[in-house]
Amino acid sequence: MSKTYSKGNLKKKRGLKLLIALLVILLIIGLFLLFFVVLKKEVNIGKISDVAKERSDEVVEKSTPIIVNNIVVGAVYNNEWVASESYYFRNKTKSQTIALDVYNLTGKKGKYNLTSMSKDTNSGALYAKTDNSNTYDEFLAIASTEKNIMNNPPTKQVNINEDDINTVKDALGLLSVFNNSVKITEIYNITLDTTNRGRLIFVTNEVGKSNGGYSAVIYEDMSKKTHIIKYSYVKDMKNSPEWPIYSFRFVADLNQDGMNDIVIQETKEFKMKYDVIEFKNNKFQEVLSTEINI
Repeated sequence: MSKTYSKGNLKKKRGLKLLIALLVILLIIGLFLLFFVVLKKEVNIGKISDVAKERSDEVVEKSTPIIVNNIVVGAVYNNEWVASESYYFRNKTKSQTIALDVYNLTGKKGKYNLTSMSKDTNSGALYAKTDNSNTYDEFLAIASTEKNIMNNPPTKQVNINEDDINTVKDALGLLSVFNNSVKITEIYNITLDTTNRGRLIFVTNEVGKSNGGYSAVIYEDMSKKTHIIKYSYVKDMKNSPEWPIYSFRFVADLNQDGMNDIVIQETKEFKMKYDVIEFKNNKFQEVLSTEINI
């Protein structure tokens, strides 16, 4: 006597097979994540462009410096970025006196002059001296121009609430498996251009909570969509001289292409680094950087 099956039984069997397959997939993913978290000692996220190191002699020769707190972080000509090393070694006019526009966090401060430039062998930095008498305030300087490169100065958000913490947690997503604690250090309201306004969030982990430590820079646009600009995780906090803490410095249109650029600082155990971050094609990327031994 042959055994018959109803359509209901067949559907149940297919559903059971599908459920088993799904559970196997979830188990594999879970084991992979566990294996990844246990073995991974460092994680670094952030797009870096090398275009500034590949400029022609003509572009380098005509470029003018971008200065942050007396440090030359790079140069620019005709909207094109030039790496600081290229500028130092290949620009023959770099030691000439040029007029500068100087800005602080609140906007344009005034016009000053670049008086000299020198490479420090100990720190490795290219220092630029100006006739700016106030050396206490942080400043940003470029070659003098008719344009105001900081039409919309950033504003700092005073109060940090639970919604801000949830924004960070949503942005980090699976990265939270490394360390899921959240300590927001600062938030700035910034303008990238007339259609791109948002918040720049600097965050790290709470000390002593979860494994290792992380530091991140997150941008949240007007539609609440988030971008991870920088993320750095280290498992062994006791031996992590190259692990950075990120902090905000400036937002300004450094190459005068109509889109504001972000300047951040990376502070490590023995080094400090300035990064210039460009927003282009709906993506953030580091286009200039200079590291200083401290």
